Amino acid sequence: MSQYQLSRLLRDIARDAETARRCHTELPAVLENYNLDEAEKDAVKNWSIPALYDMGINPLLLLTSSMAMGTDIRAYSAALKEKRSS
Repeated sequence: MSQYQLSRLLRDIARDAETARRCHTELPAVLENYNLDEAEKDAVKNWSIPALYDMGINPLLLLTSSMAMGTDIRAYSAALKEKRSS
């Protein structure tokens, strides 16, 4: 697992609208640019907020990248709240 590579991907999604768009249309090609293991790829493919959080992603980075991916703020908050309460 490479938290750095995963954080780099999420930072790129948050900062670059083209990267976020490509994640919707050609995700496998985007993921090839990052050295991620299968669990990390699955978390991104499913946009699993709890799994990404468990992998050590900063909640603010996770929030900004989630918003760039079109996740509703309420859905993000609910997923994180559910994770923290379990």
